Amino acid sequence: MKFTKEEWRNTDFKLNMDVSHLNLDEIISLNDNLTTTEIDEVYLPLINFLTNKVKFHKDYSQNINTKLLNKNNTPPFIIGVSGGVSVGKSTVSRLLLHLLQEYNPDWKVDLITTDGYIMPKQELIDKDLLSKKGFPESYDTKILIDHLKQIKENEPNIPTYTYSHITYDRLKEQYHYVDCPDILIIEGVNIFQVNPHEEELVSDYIDYKIYLDSTIDNMKKWYLNRFLLLQEEAFQKPDSHFYRYRDLPKEEAIKIATEIWEDINEVNLIKNILPTKNRSDLVLYKSENHVIENLRFNKF
Repeated sequence: MKFTKEEWRNTDFKLNMDVSHLNLDEIISLNDNLTTTEIDEVYLPLINFLTNKVKFHKDYSQNINTKLLNKNNTPPFIIGVSGGVSVGKSTVSRLLLHLLQEYNPDWKVDLITTDGYIMPKQELIDKDLLSKKGFPESYDTKILIDHLKQIKENEPNIPTYTYSHITYDRLKEQYHYVDCPDILIIEGVNIFQVNPHEEELVSDYIDYKIYLDSTIDNMKKWYLNRFLLLQEEAFQKPDSHFYRYRDLPKEEAIKIATEIWEDINEVNLIKNILPTKNRSDLVLYKSENHVIENLRFNKF
């Protein structure tokens, strides 16, 4: 079922909640866009919808645990957010984190990303996979699945991996500890993907899948713009993986960024990410100005 933005905001999931106090600078990723109007019209009804999903999940799990397992706790509800590079996954994930927590103050809501589960940079170099970074084969998927299993089993203080977009590498001995949340949001390009040779998939542990969609031309444009902004900021740091690009003329920087997009990100998008869109429960479609234009529910 497909809703325009206008149709969606007028459903019975509409929600009145003051969001004027939100620090959007902490939520919005570089070169992304988000307004309080869009939050009111699109995301607040979605928060109401997801809250209902979680409540049903908790009631059902509690019933099963009590009657069959003699347990009194419920596994966390895991929400996956996926889509191509530069489409805005991080912004949406952080926004869901803030809004779900605020709307449900008695619940614990947490967020992890799969960037930390990309193999360490040296390992990628040793395996000749640096040019395949972000492709399925570049992830420690089995470790990610093990961590999700532990989280689903309500094991406390699971040390999940973290990542630096400056060094382009996993952070050593710096973990984000997930401690029995009611809701866990997991964000990444690879989380809905299917491997027919694997017994378990990351998506087996995701209860609701949200896919951010736009045209390839839009995503390419957003990636190039972000690259130029990063050249002015993060690339200027000596420990940046892209430090060598810090002083490139604009035309040369655009040429390099275009090559990275076309040789890596677009190939990964077409081959591995886009095919998972129809496996999602909800597709949020973005227009060229990074605004959600419509919502398509593949499954409620």
